[in-house]
Amino acid sequence: MITQKSISTISELRYKTKEVLKKTKDAPVYLFYRSVPQGVILSLEKYQEMMEALEDYYLSLRAEEYEKQDKNRIKWVPHEEVKRLITPNK
Repeated sequence: MITQKSISTISELRYKTKEVLKKTKDAPVYLFYRSVPQGVILSLEKYQEMMEALEDYYLSLRAEEYEKQDKNRIKWVPHEEVKRLITPNK
């Protein structure tokens, strides 16, 4: 939700960069230019958290697709073949 505290202008970003970046620790900062929203700045931690959540969601969708597949039609690799492939040659 956009609040007065979470709004900064492009000029503030240009001249008070550290202050604007400090505000991202608490919440996303919405950048406005001439009273029109232009972008959002997130802290690195929040960005990484969002990307991990997105990846988890994507993987859960892939897992659901896999669960729907007919397992009898999948070409399985025998266990001994996997062991041979991952064991270093001596």
